[in-house]
Amino acid sequence: MQPPALSSEDWLDVALTELQESGYGALKALPLSKKLNVTRGSFYHHFDSLDVFHKAVIAHWSQRSSGEIIRTAIDAGDPRAALEELLQRTFRSGERLERAIRSWATVQPNVAHEVERVDMGRIEVAEKLLLRSGVAPSNALSRARVLYWAAIGRLMLPFPDKNTLSDREISDLATLILRV
Repeated sequence: MQPPALSSEDWLDVALTELQESGYGALKALPLSKKLNVTRGSFYHHFDSLDVFHKAVIAHWSQRSSGEIIRTAIDAGDPRAALEELLQRTFRSGERLERAIRSWATVQPNVAHEVERVDMGRIEVAEKLLLRSGVAPSNALSRARVLYWAAIGRLMLPFPDKNTLSDREISDLATLILRV
């Protein structure tokens, strides 16, 4: 009996795991195919090139890391509560994968552009929540940026797990940023 055929998502899942554990150097067809115990041809069956694969990895990371969180925030009836929930989840997000993605972006311009696109989308969600909460349009974007930069900055510290905020501190931050 043959094992089930791999899907593109199987490749992308293993890519995120390898990226997190071994860094961007592991994101090549041969090492990944060995990890999955298949031929390199299986990789090229799903992806036309390494560049196409890398773009798909970034999209997969974006969906996995923030897709559901963003959908929930956008659909929320109470934008203030949604912003606080967004901050609670963001300031507790997994740092290993985020750090690995950003490290990769420092050496690959095409990855940097994709990560920047994801970053802008995340900032836009925070800005929309701020606007819906009554923050002046002249202040919403700058506040959204500062929130996002703080969240990413924490992840880039040498020991992000030692640099955490309590639920109360995150609530206080939300209150401060929502001040109209």
